[in-house]
Amino acid sequence: MRSRLFEGQNLKPSARTLWEVQAFAQKPPVEVSTNLYTYIRAKAEKYIEASRAVRRTVTDMEDLKARRREIRDRFLKCIGGLPFIPENPSHEVTARREYDGFALENVVLETRPDYYATCSVYTPLDGKKVHPAVLLLIGHTDAGKADMEYQYAAQLFCRAGFTVLALDPYGEGERFEHYDLSSDFQPIQGCSGEHDLMDWKFKLMGLSLARYFVADALSALNYLKNRADVDESRVALTGHSGGGTQVSMLMLAGGDEFTCAAPCAYITDNRAMIEEGVDPDNEMLWPGSLKEGIDYADILLAVAPKPVAVLANAHDFFPPEGTKRAVDEARAVVQRVLKNKESDPSPIELITAQSEHAYGPTLAKAALSLFSRCLLGHDTSEETLKAFRFSPLPPAALEAAGGCLPKARPGMTTLQQEAERVLAQIEAERAGAQSPLKTRLSDLIGIDHVEHGNFRVYKEGVCAPYAYLCFVLRQEQGIWLNGVLLRLMSAGDEALPADVMLWPGGTARIAEHSFLIHKTIAQGRQAIVLDLPGEGALLPAKLGGSDMYISWSTMYKLNAYLIQLGDSLAALRARGTAALLRALEGSDLAEKDGVCLLSEGDMDRYALWAALLCGVKVKPGGACQSYEEIVSGAYHDQTHTHAWALPGVLKAFGSGEITDELKANRKLL
Repeated sequence: MRSRLFEGQNLKPSARTLWEVQAFAQKPPVEVSTNLYTYIRAKAEKYIEASRAVRRTVTDMEDLKARRREIRDRFLKCIGGLPFIPENPSHEVTARREYDGFALENVVLETRPDYYATCSVYTPLDGKKVHPAVLLLIGHTDAGKADMEYQYAAQLFCRAGFTVLALDPYGEGERFEHYDLSSDFQPIQGCSGEHDLMDWKFKLMGLSLARYFVADALSALNYLKNRADVDESRVALTGHSGGGTQVSMLMLAGGDEFTCAAPCAYITDNRAMIEEGVDPDNEMLWPGSLKEGIDYADILLAVAPKPVAVLANAHDFFPPEGTKRAVDEARAVVQRVLKNKESDPSPIELITAQSEHAYGPTLAKAALSLFSRCLLGHDTSEETLKAFRFSPLPPAALEAAGGCLPKARPGMTTLQQEAERVLAQIEAERAGAQSPLKTRLSDLIGIDHVEHGNFRVYKEGVCAPYAYLCFVLRQEQGIWLNGVLLRLMSAGDEALPADVMLWPGGTARIAEHSFLIHKTIAQGRQAIVLDLPGEGALLPAKLGGSDMYISWSTMYKLNAYLIQLGDSLAALRARGTAALLRALEGSDLAEKDGVCLLSEGDMDRYALWAALLCGVKVKPGGACQSYEEIVSGAYHDQTHTHAWALPGVLKAFGSGEITDELKANRKLL
């Protein structure tokens, strides 16, 4: 085979085996091998700067109101809107006990029809009939509302004269919905296990678990405001970590429903999150939020000029430098709108404790200071703390449903059932789709981003009877592919049919797939082994101390950033596969109409999509789970969600539609 890049170069035969070719293919140019993270950073920076530019245009109250409306609409678009939320939700008080200075009610709340949540309501025993109120939203903890951190805050606020409602979020406290009644066992351990499991199901359908967190919290807020012992015009919000996220989401979605707010250990900014490799939990991951221009400063502006205390920790994993930037930027906007002097107090406060990720006494006191100033008319935090003695209660004392809601209400609707209902609904709606399948697929994965690039060879030689080329190919601005082409040396420059091989690990597993490569070449074809973004030689370095795949891993983080950019790793890889096929079509490397895609595992998805878009044949391994099965099954693999998560895919098409069309076109082998 004559060198295609350097005409006239002589290639000398050797006894090299495929594992040596594999070693060569693991050394692409350095700018190519590190491109996934830099690609994400560059795209994110563009949207971050555009968002900042928009906020700089807010100069008066009308501008601010318009920005608030715009951000609310964009946030709701990202999470898929809100389900029905009752104005006066029904409830059942399952127990009431009096303690030193407060009464505790354990309540089962119907947040949506036939869907329930557990909460504790602390009411002051001070002789007053009506009190202002605080909705306390719980972060990630197995204990939920019974966690000592939240008991401390609830008792402190109650001692100061506030009725306090502490709400168990989904998948925490008494609300582990995957509880197996037949074996009396909770199979999903860990407070965010159900969050992640269910959120991926909803994302496949163009929604987010965040919409259900918001709906539960708004329903709890409605219940609190409808209580006879609460002044509905004086209500505050606070919560830590995941609870701070929930407070922030309510600020975005329902800023008119409360008086003031104190989100704790969540507010930072997008730039800091990506620069420091911090991953958002699933309910914090709003598809397209970066692309839509939603940054953390917008969370503060969503309720401006209402009073907000941003509670932060100096040593938190939510980057404190991002917190300061977000607060400074939001303050500057409010200052312009209110025509304030720099010396005037801002309605946006920043209180930082010298601690790690916690809602400790310093921050609880700061929240109480804000709430008492706004809702009682004077700061009671000092006098309250002097008299306050925290007496933690055993978890059983706070149980509204005997410790397990599914056991207490075995016929209740679960989020799994909600997911199956939504799936049936969108399948019915999709049946009437007018646009062609290819158009829906193209729009979903963003095929317009793909470039018609040229191959760039960085290593070539001979391996026994084979000639090989190691190449890179730019699939789109800022992102590259890596691959190896192998063919019989005796074929010279003849254009041969080609099998493009996609498997997890790509060129790092050439030797492992040597039989398939030998078989392909023996049939008079050539083999092209491809590294898609984040695979093989394009595997990124680990971000921080995270693992590569499990838990909140490097691959999870990178895919999370892509999803916030309105993209995904699955879509990026599908575009990469299509880019290679287009490059082959425009070169003399392969026989026209002789290209076939061979794939394994989750690579089947990219191969099927690219085959339909580019009109080539495809032979999938057939081992990947359908999206419908992921939604309807109780469990699915969460180790490699980065490989298959494609937000909105089931709204666009069903898994069977792709294979049916390929069969009809005689492209599926």
